[in-house]
Amino acid sequence: PERLKEFYLQYNGGSTKQTASINKYQEVEIEDFFPFKYNKDFKNDPRYTAEGETLELRKAGAISDSILIFAMESTDEGRITIDLVNGKIYLYPIVGMQDVIFNFGEPRLVANSIDDFFDNLVVLDGHKAIPAIEEIEEGQTETAGVMPELSDCSASLTKEDIKNFEVELNVKIPAGMKNFYLKFNGGMPSPYCYQPQDEDLDRVEINAFFPIKERTNAFETIEVIAKDMWSRNLMPSNLLPFAMDSGGNYYALNLKNKKIYYYLTDEWDENASREYNFETNTRYIAQSFNYFINHFIEEEE
Repeated sequence: PERLKEFYLQYNGGSTKQTASINKYQEVEIEDFFPFKYNKDFKNDPRYTAEGETLELRKAGAISDSILIFAMESTDEGRITIDLVNGKIYLYPIVGMQDVIFNFGEPRLVANSIDDFFDNLVVLDGHKAIPAIEEIEEGQTETAGVMPELSDCSASLTKEDIKNFEVELNVKIPAGMKNFYLKFNGGMPSPYCYQPQDEDLDRVEINAFFPIKERTNAFETIEVIAKDMWSRNLMPSNLLPFAMDSGGNYYALNLKNKKIYYYLTDEWDENASREYNFETNTRYIAQSFNYFINHFIEEEE
């Protein structure tokens, strides 16, 4: 599912900083998310990854071929899984061992979907949150922040509107961006500052988010702006502009890796090639849309 892909693009496994739990159907505390591909704690042994353990347990008949293991709960190290056929999330409690293979008890329903799972995770103080993971990619910073409130928004969107938007531009946006636009269809953020994860960059200001489908009094839609920038070859076609600062520089989603970039237009060198300008004017600022939108900060006095 897209939400799980987005989560793993942001965090390749790790231990939760706070105790995260979900109790929609029963109380389950999440201790670790298994990484994909690599696990430093076990010298990158493929058996200790989400896909490695899943394949081993499928082969042993402990789980069906539709089950993917992606996390571990803290009580008895039971496995948190997703059924790739019905999309539901289950806890597989460990009741014993046979050689080196787990014996699982009856699977217990945890959530009706991966969205349901992440949307209902809470930390000990009761706040809703996708848990913060201890490991941040090398060379990046992590700053505390909040999701901004937006004013002067355009007309509210439906899921069908967003689907039509993706079809019109032939793009695929992450689930976090879809959910944000279902809540706020463009507008002026408060707070409006953000500290890039690139340690070499100073904090930036976001003046406005562009709307989808219908323009606001002040700003055109993402569709109009993206088509204009792409058609005039003023922005790489793999960048989708969705916001801007007061100087006319853009914030854009990289459609390939789903990371967020600050795209500078006020430093364009007329004597250099477009390729050179594209490369030098694109600055990495966030590992995902979800990270970006949940780390806005107040302006310094």
